[in-house]
Amino acid sequence: MTASERHSALIEAMIADGTLTDAALIDAFRSVPRHRFVPETGALTAYGTALNADSDPERWLAAVYTDNAIATRVDEPGVPRSREAPAPGELDPGPAPASSSPAPTVLARMLGLAGLDDGQTVLEVGTGTAWNTALLAHRLGDGAVTSVEIDARLAESARKALRTEGLSPAVHVADGYGGYPPDAPYDLITSTCGVRRVPRAWLDQVRPDGLVVCPWGLLEGAGVLARVECAGDGSARGSFHGGVGFLPLRTPDAAVRPARDSGQQPDEYRLTQSDPVAPLMAFTTAFALSVMVPDWRVRRRWIGTGSGVWVCDVEGASWVRVYPYGTSWMIEQGGPRSIWDEFEEALALWSELGEPEPDRFGLSVSGDGTHRVWLDSAGGRTWDV
Repeated sequence: MTASERHSALIEAMIADGTLTDAALIDAFRSVPRHRFVPETGALTAYGTALNADSDPERWLAAVYTDNAIATRVDEPGVPRSREAPAPGELDPGPAPASSSPAPTVLARMLGLAGLDDGQTVLEVGTGTAWNTALLAHRLGDGAVTSVEIDARLAESARKALRTEGLSPAVHVADGYGGYPPDAPYDLITSTCGVRRVPRAWLDQVRPDGLVVCPWGLLEGAGVLARVECAGDGSARGSFHGGVGFLPLRTPDAAVRPARDSGQQPDEYRLTQSDPVAPLMAFTTAFALSVMVPDWRVRRRWIGTGSGVWVCDVEGASWVRVYPYGTSWMIEQGGPRSIWDEFEEALALWSELGEPEPDRFGLSVSGDGTHRVWLDSAGGRTWDV
């Protein structure tokens, strides 16, 4: 199949499954092919396979029109992955994706939630490859779109890609955490970078009754799309929509260190016959646990008896080690918190509440910056996050 044929097939598939419904947005997707915004060399598939349009054009094109994200730049020596360096003695995790082209259905869902309309102005945080920027500019017009990118090299390549397509929205090298005050206020701020907290600058730069649409999540692998309605006084309320993977927005908060087994001796051992790992790996329960149990991270680990997990809080003071033990599972935990006990209590509550899907949760932000996740309504059960 040619690039044009693959592009058409992708759009028709998203129309058929209900991902794309708005006529004007469908026209934008038809007019802005993804392959013109994916680098011909240096990109990686979602599974880490290197892509090269010169040496293997068929694989490159197939990856471009598969419904997966594509890593389009990885971190390089001298380019910080976050605002905070690793702590003394902590291993650098090595190259990680610094920019990506989002999965087509994720981008379509996000733009659908935004409710794009003629006359709107929008700030895009994270220009990246500029595919989303091009879709916005095609739908709303060049003058309605401002995009910011923290990486000057990405910003320049994005401008070139846009010019090639005859588009010229404003692309600035700037820190997206602070929005872009010179062109504010906006009707909409959209971000392809994920956040744990909606930056105050975004809420301040959106007109009253405007929207912020972005990936949101407290746990890697358990993110959602958030559609947040802004009141104009720093407060906001929003709903969550389905699951989504994302790269995190660089923020002034301390970098969240990955979970890793530190080899400590446990304070408590216990055996269980039921699989304790499954709730941490399944999206619905992992999302609920990320909301109901504060401050934890999880990572798969391999030991001689099989694949288990390591869980710890951000500081690593409290932790859980889970691994197969014969026909059972061993759970070890230590530190001032009993994180596994907190998991069990949260899962019992989740079951009591009717095993709610993530779409039943939502987010409220008060004028003082307090973030709360609620279930079913802002007046219902809430959790500070």
